[in-house]
Amino acid sequence: MKLFPERLPEQLRRGLAPVYLIAGPERLIVEEAADQIRRACRANEIAERIQLTADGRFDWGDLDRATETGSLFATRRLVELRIPTGKPGTEGGKVIRGWIEQQRPDVLMILCDQWIFDQEKSAWVKAVDKAGVYLPAWNVKPAQLPRWIAQRMQSRGLTGDDAIHAYLAERLEGNLLAAAQEVDRLALLYPDQRLTLEQVQEAVADSARFDAFRLVDLAFNGRPGAALRCIRGLKESDTPPPAVLWALGRELEVAAQVAGSRRPRQEIYGALKVWQARQGPIDALIMRNGPARIEAAMDGLSRLDLMSKGQAQGDFWIELERLCARLAAPADRQAA
Repeated sequence: MKLFPERLPEQLRRGLAPVYLIAGPERLIVEEAADQIRRACRANEIAERIQLTADGRFDWGDLDRATETGSLFATRRLVELRIPTGKPGTEGGKVIRGWIEQQRPDVLMILCDQWIFDQEKSAWVKAVDKAGVYLPAWNVKPAQLPRWIAQRMQSRGLTGDDAIHAYLAERLEGNLLAAAQEVDRLALLYPDQRLTLEQVQEAVADSARFDAFRLVDLAFNGRPGAALRCIRGLKESDTPPPAVLWALGRELEVAAQVAGSRRPRQEIYGALKVWQARQGPIDALIMRNGPARIEAAMDGLSRLDLMSKGQAQGDFWIELERLCARLAAPADRQAA
């Protein structure tokens, strides 16, 4: 059955389905839904968890072999199969359908990062939809974000008026992860309270650390206008340049390693312990810019570091705007 995220807790209370498919570009929804299923499995005494990633070198026989032998710890297991591209191919689709037809006692959870509507028509997705739960994780549209924030606040014991919801939605530029972090922070500052707009504005002005990471997300995901507005906000709130450079430099260094290597990306991400939620923006940056431009950006970051220390001439914030605008620009608009 097709189920939207807000209905998942209700379904889990009725009992575990044999297979779940959580697919879509909104990583916060994907990961939070996956966490809910993991908790439900633990509550049903499914303690063992097997994780598989179907990248370009994946052997689909591993899915069957993962549970063909008995477990020393449990009679049922949770098998997590991540398909980054969302496309298992002919062989993978056949193996997934076979798993479902065998009616195994284990729970299969499939996570897909890349997803388009047409993929719902594939045979393996239809098999999941018939036997278990298909949960699409589409991006929250700008017009829907204030309502999403209101629901998030309510779930954290907070209440506020429409002005607060609209203010947060406008400031966070549609970034669901940043919105979730902001609401969680407000819940820590003002537990179980009805908030005023003044309280929210004061708390938000003090969140420079989150804004630095939001800047990275905007630039890497190709949103130059929003990135420039974020930089101006960082400047106005007197954010220390080292905080911005640390956040940007950390992600650029990972992108440079991934872009410059011939090893599979998932292998590198695993070695560097890069969270799944960070991989999508890094992949997007690499696709638009390529290794040479990323290396040039690293050089630009070094110059910004010297500026922040007074060891090079130039306006730090203007140069940061130029760097992030280049990183965020579509490939067909980048200067040679």
